[in-house]
Amino acid sequence: MLGILMALIALPGTARADGIEVNEARIEYQDGGFDLAASFDFDLPPPLEDALNKGISLYFVVDFQLSRPRWYWFDEKPVNASRSVRLSYHPLTRQYRVSTGGLQLPFMRLKGALQFIQRVRGWRVFERSMVKPGETYQAEARMRLDLTQLPKPFQINAVNTREWNLASEWRRFNFTVPSEFPPPPAPTPPPQLVPVPTPAPASAASAAVAGETRAVPFAQTVSTVLSPTTLVQPAAGQP
Repeated sequence: MLGILMALIALPGTARADGIEVNEARIEYQDGGFDLAASFDFDLPPPLEDALNKGISLYFVVDFQLSRPRWYWFDEKPVNASRSVRLSYHPLTRQYRVSTGGLQLPFMRLKGALQFIQRVRGWRVFERSMVKPGETYQAEARMRLDLTQLPKPFQINAVNTREWNLASEWRRFNFTVPSEFPPPPAPTPPPQLVPVPTPAPASAASAAVAGETRAVPFAQTVSTVLSPTTLVQPAAGQP
């Protein structure tokens, strides 16, 4: 009987899913809500890397839960959220691409793409109104490879293959909601535009005086050249 049990434990299908380590997980308050900041560490097993390079997209999911124990009833679970990240390879451009939500980033190396996936920042997991100030909750976070997103033949193979069952254990930690929150930053006032003074238009009298002053040299020249005396007076030596 003992030999049969040992043989069953050694079967591939009974292997425990592991391969991803949780380095950190914490909750940060930002702009009226709470974000999850977490980091994970794992290496892509050769079978998964080979499938990725052959055009099979891999979907990594981060799960987050928030609960509060109650002695008189079931535990309160106000938050149960998941975020999926898609990793794909494009042979024509020889680039790895990471897609999450409306964001898509290209990477020339698989290592850079994995490092981006392993670092979770700025993920809004719950709003301020979903929790009670001063209460202590239990938060849980993990990362896993979503086997349901694989093609059917790969799903069947993943059931009996340890390397395809890529997942982390739940990281659990207590989180106490602050009783007071920092006030929102004051909006920055727009820059004030300083009007440039426009020179006042010259009056009609000033314009007339200026016109006469500018015309004086021309009038004097005309009077000298076209003087009647010069035109009528006979030249010297004439009778």
